[in-house]
Amino acid sequence: MKASSYATIASVACISFVAWSASQVSVAGESRDISSVNGSVKASPGESYDTLSAVNGDVHVARGASANEARTVNGDVTLETDAKVGSASTVNGSLHIRDGANVTNEASTVNGGIDLGKSARIGGDVSTVSGDIELNGAEVTGRIETRNGDIELTDGARVHGGIHIKTKNDNSWSWRDDDDRHPVKVRICATCVVDGELRFDRAVELNVEPGAKIGKVIGDKVTRR
Repeated sequence: MKASSYATIASVACISFVAWSASQVSVAGESRDISSVNGSVKASPGESYDTLSAVNGDVHVARGASANEARTVNGDVTLETDAKVGSASTVNGSLHIRDGANVTNEASTVNGGIDLGKSARIGGDVSTVSGDIELNGAEVTGRIETRNGDIELTDGARVHGGIHIKTKNDNSWSWRDDDDRHPVKVRICATCVVDGELRFDRAVELNVEPGAKIGKVIGDKVTRR
């Protein structure tokens, strides 16, 4: 084959590859979904998406990015500063909601913790089965729910829908069983506010600092610290 023929074939192949690459990017852009089975997912800063999902991997929503949903099964979900999603969830992993980030609806995990940074806001409930929940100057419009996790509110955090510590039932599961010999610890700082009732269905150690504002405490296994 002549050299000119090789050059022609190479040129056609190159053009075809570029065209294929462009079409792939276009399809991804139109769907605005990013998903992975065995790997992490990352949203670019300032970009908007429909769904960010993984099975075995983390989901990372960069600064200023937004999505309707950020979820994974085995991994963490992280929202950087000023990121916004409709809902955030994982099964075996934690949720990290940084300063100023916003979750319009619920934020939930089964086996993992949830930490909310300064001025972060959750428009619905915050829930875990086995995992600690920390609000560092954040706001939760719904309520906080857990079964085996400790709860700590600091730096003027506010919860509008109250707190509920549940017991084991047929509709929830975790790697840990309820054990009243190891009470759940709930700490509410002096500048924090919990509107609504604090319902404790199992043993709880409750530490409410002077100056804090809370609703009615319900439960017969509550120890004040």
